[in-house]
Amino acid sequence: MSPKTNPPTTFTSPYSSSIPASSPPTGEKPLPSVDESEKKPLYNPPNASSPDTDPYLVDWDSPSDPANPSNWPLRQKLAFTLVGCSMIFSVSFSSSIFGPATPATAARFHVSEEVMSLSVALYVAGFAVGPLIFAPLSEIIGHAIPLSVALVGCAVFQIPLALAQNVQTVLVARFCTGAVGSGVLAVGSGMMAELYGPVTRAVAIGFNACMMNMGSTIGPIAGSFIVERYGWRWTGWVTLLVCVVVGLAAPFAIRETSRKRILVLKARRLRRETGDAGFHAKFEQETLTFAILAQKYFTLPMRMFVQEPILIIMTVYLTLVYGTLYLSYQMFSFAFKHRGWSAPVASLPFISVTLGILAAWGTWSLFTMTWYKRQLKIKGSCPPEDRLPPMIMAACILPPALLWFGWSMKTHWAAQVISCFFVGYSLQLIFMSGVVYMVDVYIPRANSAISIHVVVRSVVSASFPLWSTPMYRGIGVEWSATILAVLSAVMIPSPILFRIYGRNIRAWSRFCDPDP
Repeated sequence: MSPKTNPPTTFTSPYSSSIPASSPPTGEKPLPSVDESEKKPLYNPPNASSPDTDPYLVDWDSPSDPANPSNWPLRQKLAFTLVGCSMIFSVSFSSSIFGPATPATAARFHVSEEVMSLSVALYVAGFAVGPLIFAPLSEIIGHAIPLSVALVGCAVFQIPLALAQNVQTVLVARFCTGAVGSGVLAVGSGMMAELYGPVTRAVAIGFNACMMNMGSTIGPIAGSFIVERYGWRWTGWVTLLVCVVVGLAAPFAIRETSRKRILVLKARRLRRETGDAGFHAKFEQETLTFAILAQKYFTLPMRMFVQEPILIIMTVYLTLVYGTLYLSYQMFSFAFKHRGWSAPVASLPFISVTLGILAAWGTWSLFTMTWYKRQLKIKGSCPPEDRLPPMIMAACILPPALLWFGWSMKTHWAAQVISCFFVGYSLQLIFMSGVVYMVDVYIPRANSAISIHVVVRSVVSASFPLWSTPMYRGIGVEWSATILAVLSAVMIPSPILFRIYGRNIRAWSRFCDPDP
């Protein structure tokens, strides 16, 4: 309503019980009064007595509004986290379960194993699609729908894989599964961040990363036994079954977590129930065009990647870590088969890797809930560099762990199996710390930073399985592991330098807050 010079009067509405306002212009009907017994304020802003307050702006009813995801009961948060991480596990499990089927499918379709290794490479390359499609989509329609669509898509594309009659169908189905399923990874992590505070959020994101890498580590174990006993086609049917089981649990635990979307739906409900078209959410006034989304998820990430040293170096390091994890699936299997073990038995050392991943999450959680939490209490806020101590420790463990594995080929098998634990432990701890550090550094533009990071990481890591087997055959596991160890050692100074000089580097940045 346009402000008038006459004295303010008081009107009542279904939205606020008593709000100063100007008299309505001539020709307009005043808002109907509401009986005191029917008044149920939807939201009382702190400045409700101000004439400038929009009485029809829909927001949370109170700071403790149960509709706000951060105020959900702990039981509901835990159920959401468990099912959401199970969805992430399913997609990641699908990425590696087909790896042990490479020899069988190569023989079936009369191609080389190097060609069939594209089935893993294309799946990982598909992960680059998720941030480019599902992240912008979640801005428009919220998080829950894209998450569900991505899981269903991952399940559906298992069918053509299991029924494939040629190598082309296998490769296309694998790429499409990775591309669609990556929406779970792109959207799921952000949903976890909506539920928790700064301390518990880091633990939840760590668990999310833990389930992602555990899925890809358990996949080869399951795949080896399935291919040995039931044939390679059952890798698709078993993955479909896993997705269906998780999908059946989703309706009972997965709810919308996008605050924008929740308030928009609340405004629509109020307009429908009251018949008053005035109710609106702040986010309904925002215009989301293709140009705006392209700026946020395409143009801005590219600009950040070429201008931000923290983003560049962390992306290079985590790409090496992620690629090494996928290399290890073939390297470990190759090494233990060299001992004369059968394919299923040679996959069992991945249990040691899985235990290392779990131990890394335990270390990360302990660090976050003790040292980091104390620092947060003392300082009031912690700089992103306070996330780095676990990463520094793990960076120093990874090179000797890789050397241990490579050069224990001729010792007792237990030595190599124990080294697998430390490889998994260090890879996971570096990965978790690095991702959380980047989120903290680029909080205002975290979506843009993580999207370009995931795209680069997925595209580069997809090439690792293509040259890994020829490398093992050509120079042996010992020297292959040595090359990876040297590359990992070269990256050790990066988290140390960021820990010391990170604040100064952020002060030069155009994209992050120097003093968060």
